[in-house]
Amino acid sequence: MITPSAFFQPLHSVTLPGCGTEVLLAGFDLHHYSPSLFTQLGVKMPDAISRAVPKRQAEFLAGRYLAQQLLKKRGIAPVEIAVGDNRAPVWPQGLTGSISHHDQLAACVMCSQHHEQAGVGLDIELPIKADIVPGMQGVVVNKQELARLPIDEQNAIWLMTLMFSAKESIFKALYPQVQRYFDFLDVSFLGMDDQWLYFELNTELAGSLPSGRQGKVHYSRMAESALTFTRSEYFTDNNYHY
Repeated sequence: MITPSAFFQPLHSVTLPGCGTEVLLAGFDLHHYSPSLFTQLGVKMPDAISRAVPKRQAEFLAGRYLAQQLLKKRGIAPVEIAVGDNRAPVWPQGLTGSISHHDQLAACVMCSQHHEQAGVGLDIELPIKADIVPGMQGVVVNKQELARLPIDEQNAIWLMTLMFSAKESIFKALYPQVQRYFDFLDVSFLGMDDQWLYFELNTELAGSLPSGRQGKVHYSRMAESALTFTRSEYFTDNNYHY
């Protein structure tokens, strides 16, 4: 029988500088995945996930297990983190969170929810393949954003990975208010420093998210992965200007 210790690497947490948010991470090995791990780890497998390919099952298990560990750290008995609208996790009342993964690493963050539309967004990405980068113009970033990026041959893959990841985090954080899909190009990159990426909304997404509203996304490098994080307050409070 495959054991959790064969599937998971040891859990570790990091506190993101500048925003005081704890992110729980764990590496996992797809080659040591078995559906029996759901039972061993006390994670419920939803029907839709039971019909998914093993890779998707393993990623789901890793993310939900991390969420359970964060609940325990808060003194809350583990509960099912169901799949809601837009495949977003359904968090216990009074909490909000975000889960992300690629095929080697899972990450989860959980925060107190000050109002029902407050959200957070977390994303981790492996470097985008070099042959994909040229096609990202006009899909993930526009010409004006490219001109603002301090991009060269050495850092193009890293910066474009950050752009994709940051906009994924923005979508996750703002979805509770927007309640619909919005496009990568509805948000424009303005600039960056050594911890933060700054963005502006190009269109009104909700009453509290008018066109022209600016906000920020924290970024860091985790081994080979790009990790980005934002809160809805970073866009709705109107206090973050580049």
